[in-house]
Amino acid sequence: MVNKGATPARRRRLAPEARRLEILDAAEQMIRRHGSAVRVEDVARAAGAAKGTIFAYFPTFDDLLDEIRARQVAPLEAQVAELVGPQSAIPWPTLLPAIATLLVEFMLSLEGLHEVLFHSAFARHRPLPSERRPAARIAELLRAGQAAGAFAPLDPEPTAVLLFAIIHETADAIGAGADHTRALAAMREMIDRTVLADPHSTKDTR
Repeated sequence: MVNKGATPARRRRLAPEARRLEILDAAEQMIRRHGSAVRVEDVARAAGAAKGTIFAYFPTFDDLLDEIRARQVAPLEAQVAELVGPQSAIPWPTLLPAIATLLVEFMLSLEGLHEVLFHSAFARHRPLPSERRPAARIAELLRAGQAAGAFAPLDPEPTAVLLFAIIHETADAIGAGADHTRALAAMREMIDRTVLADPHSTKDTR
């Protein structure tokens, strides 16, 4: 628990959906700052709500975390969909490095949410559906790019797992103080050299 001695905010009458959103916002902000130390009592105090009110909207703390994760992932998925674009005009040479950069920036933007939403007991109990996991999405793109003749004939699934490991380590390195620009450039170069059928078919202008 955090801020144990804090005084609860004064409760206000809100419409149910407004109260639900207020709880989500309060939980998200608390977890960003304090990570896995946050408990239901902390969220209730930050939202100016009774603990019972939290459970009225979210029967378990995992349900609350599930909703926060969905709110975080949805904009990322929309950005990826925009990058991919129409099937007939997919920019294969630059696509995976661009998506990798999005993923790195997404991880960095989460702050304390990252560990809680994707690497905690909650994440093990409530994993993302297999088809929505980053490695599965990368493998799907690898297969499509191979069919288009843009990517090397690599085994998609294990290659995708390794590529996501590079992406994750890049985010961790930047978070630990590595030079942001150099780390992203090195990551993109590694992806290009790994997946492109012709690594010299594009120059890194991203």
